[in-house]
Amino acid sequence: MGRNIILTGFMGTGKSSVGQVLAERLSMNFYDTDIEIEKQYGPIEQIFHSLGESVFRGYEREIAHIVSEFTNTVIATGGGFMVDQENADLLSSSGRVFCLTASIEEILERLTDQSEVAARPLLHSEDSVAAISALLVERKGVYGEFEQVKTDGKTLEEVAGEISSRLVKSELS
Repeated sequence: MGRNIILTGFMGTGKSSVGQVLAERLSMNFYDTDIEIEKQYGPIEQIFHSLGESVFRGYEREIAHIVSEFTNTVIATGGGFMVDQENADLLSSSGRVFCLTASIEEILERLTDQSEVAARPLLHSEDSVAAISALLVERKGVYGEFEQVKTDGKTLEEVAGEISSRLVKSELS
């Protein structure tokens, strides 16, 4: 394929899980920006707590410069990764960006099912629904710049299949 496929969207929309399935389906490499940050700098929750969000976002920018040079890779980004315009420009120039979406209820259910709400620094709140809503409103414009793929009620294979179909259709037109 050559060009990358970049998955963005809010936490809990399935970027990492769909990305792995999609990469396997298309015989591409897979790269998760959050996993790489954790390998290099430690747990994201700890980075936020000890060093702050701005340091974490700096790490994301470093990773963006690295992954923008990749080819034939499905790249799953962190939920706020593409909010940084430099990151968005770098990754958009290296491939096609899909924004995975889900309802607030679905996001909360997925994060709760995986016991991940506590591990998500931006959700440390008495009211997770309000925190998710506020972040979605804040990021709506950025997420809206990219091709949307709804993940509610779909399996990982169904979402990967939808993205694959869109890629094939665009290559044929």
